[in-house]
Amino acid sequence: MNGNPGNLRMVISGILLAGLLLQGAPAAALRCGSELIDEGDLKHEVLRACGEPVSREIIGTSERPGQGSRENVLLLEEWIIESRRYYYSLIFEGNRLVRIEDAGRRH
Repeated sequence: MNGNPGNLRMVISGILLAGLLLQGAPAAALRCGSELIDEGDLKHEVLRACGEPVSREIIGTSERPGQGSRENVLLLEEWIIESRRYYYSLIFEGNRLVRIEDAGRRH
């Protein structure tokens, strides 16, 4: 960098800008038509954006601490949806989308 302070400022600015852009990006998101779904979305929001899933299955339960000595038990449900020639696995804990995974290319 030939010691030019202007070049150094440009490099530092670029690094800071890249960090800010990455910080604001969602952990996992998926485009369904013109809508974007994200982890944390509710089932009815995902259904409205993506339409009826190819399949729905209860895959387990999740226990969360409740009030006092009670435990809250939430169902884990997997939806398989199709978007742009690919299948995606959407995992819901109770009514919230908690994970989006690539489930392979449609044949």
